[in-house]
Amino acid sequence: MRSLVGLLVGYGLLHLALSNFWQYGSLYLSVGIGAGFLFVGLVGGLPVLVGLAAVNLWGAASDRWRRRKPIMLLGFLIQGIVFLLYLGIAEFWPFLIVTCLANLFTSSAVPLANAYLTEGRPKKGGAVGLLMAASSLGWSIGAFTGSQLIGIIGMLGIFLICAVSTLLGGVIILVFVRDISNTASKAHAKLLESEPSPLTVLSMSRNRFLLVLCAAVAIGGVGVHSFSYFFGVYIVVELAGIEAMVGLANSVASLAGLGLTLAAGFTSDRIGRKPIILLGFLCYTIFWLVYATIINPWLAMALWFIPLYPLVYTASYSAAADVSSVAYRGRAMTFIATAQSIGSGVGPLIGGVIAQLVTGSLRGNMLFAAALNVTALLLILVLIPESLRHTSQDKGV
Repeated sequence: MRSLVGLLVGYGLLHLALSNFWQYGSLYLSVGIGAGFLFVGLVGGLPVLVGLAAVNLWGAASDRWRRRKPIMLLGFLIQGIVFLLYLGIAEFWPFLIVTCLANLFTSSAVPLANAYLTEGRPKKGGAVGLLMAASSLGWSIGAFTGSQLIGIIGMLGIFLICAVSTLLGGVIILVFVRDISNTASKAHAKLLESEPSPLTVLSMSRNRFLLVLCAAVAIGGVGVHSFSYFFGVYIVVELAGIEAMVGLANSVASLAGLGLTLAAGFTSDRIGRKPIILLGFLCYTIFWLVYATIINPWLAMALWFIPLYPLVYTASYSAAADVSSVAYRGRAMTFIATAQSIGSGVGPLIGGVIAQLVTGSLRGNMLFAAALNVTALLLILVLIPESLRHTSQDKGV
């Protein structure tokens, strides 16, 4: 219980910091540094793709070493240092470089925490839901706090708070979280030798749906992040809203997502993963079509309160846990994290191109997001005919 609480608190503090960076980062680049949509999208996308190149390596190393905690702590440390470095950066390219550095080390933080929590637990959906709920709570508190403070202390003050929160989260994990047992290291080494490679794991009949699932998560994510990364710019610049509205919208959405995350996790344990994932993509499609018609900043803020991400992500991580053996649990989680990273990395890059070179505004990004979520929905509906239900034991592939 001590390790569980420590992990949840630590990741809550990490997401408290990340919420402020992602909700105000694009606005800071656009207004504070003077970057256009293309350059803002580059900062939103390229660092994520750098992390994408590293996330599976970290997952494989964690599986091989049978250690989750050291790699998680490294991510917290580097992210905290980078937040401090932001205090002395006022130009675009240095900002981009240090953000890439942060993602290189922090990309595995969430999937390894999921791997840690799901080992030996029959209710994997509930375990993943707990972590996402703690992250949502931290995100909500951070977003609301930032919305109240940014007009007083500015973005540099926000960066300082982010650094303190991240490093404090790392200290809590260092002190309170006990790493997974390594008492059976020899047996585990033999198990690893007998296991197929990750690519073979994906190709086996029990796990082929992971390819479809990862593709759907990536495609839907590209659509969502083609707009969501620019949300602050949209509210403040295009709709003439105020900065506090951005933080308030993200705060309420994250707080509402807390309950939905828990519900999605436990419901997917009961009825299966596929219905929850399909519902998530359907809701996203409807949301973007409606949101594209909104021109009032207050109404746009209110609609942003609706949390949809837990439906897809909670069930997807749970499904990955279902079909992975304990030895490859970390790598299985990073498959889904990789798909998420593709969405959150490619999305801002394409979104910047659409907004600056195609439509001249961010409204076209919403229609693009709706189209991609329909595509993701159809992939799951057609190519995964059976309802994915959780297994009660950690079995090999």
